[in-house]
Amino acid sequence: MTRDLMALLMLLSVFMFAACARSEPTNYYLLWSSAEPVRADSLPAKTLRIARVAVPEYLERGGIVSRVDGQTRLVVAQLDIWAEPLSRGVSRVMREELAPRLLGCGLNVREAEEDGGDAVLFLDVRRLDGVLGGRVFVELHWTLKNRRGLVLGQGSHADEESVPGAEYAGFVRAQSVLVSRFAARLAELLPPLMSKENHQ
Repeated sequence: MTRDLMALLMLLSVFMFAACARSEPTNYYLLWSSAEPVRADSLPAKTLRIARVAVPEYLERGGIVSRVDGQTRLVVAQLDIWAEPLSRGVSRVMREELAPRLLGCGLNVREAEEDGGDAVLFLDVRRLDGVLGGRVFVELHWTLKNRRGLVLGQGSHADEESVPGAEYAGFVRAQSVLVSRFAARLAELLPPLMSKENHQ
């Protein structure tokens, strides 16, 4: 068998192997909100704007981040990735959860990209990760400021949630529950702070 024929057969073998090999599909995930979309013929004039959410650099990446030992070792998923930046996902879920709850209090919740607002909510996420098949944790700091930049209120929040199963779908579901639960708590805290502003 000539050298050229052997090279041709090897080349054909490589192509056949490549054609038969199947790569793992990439899975894309979004944080989700269980809140119903806002339905209103008119929206209140008083507005609450959610500022751009701050997220640690180790979380602001394409692949979903989990911990191996629950402490220091991180794993960045290669095939399970966010369909949007995590900071934008947190902001979106917060808006979706707060909007229907605050509408009855006379507040219109606006996006970070919009300007102005009678009050602005700043969120600084310190942690939103956990262990696959274990628990997910959230730690964050929030600050509410009026249009003049004066602080109306601030606080820290920490919570945890069990991960259903050892798949990324359950991991993201647990993260979503934590963000939604925080929004529900914040919906109770913000209206009194903003009404206090009216009397200053």
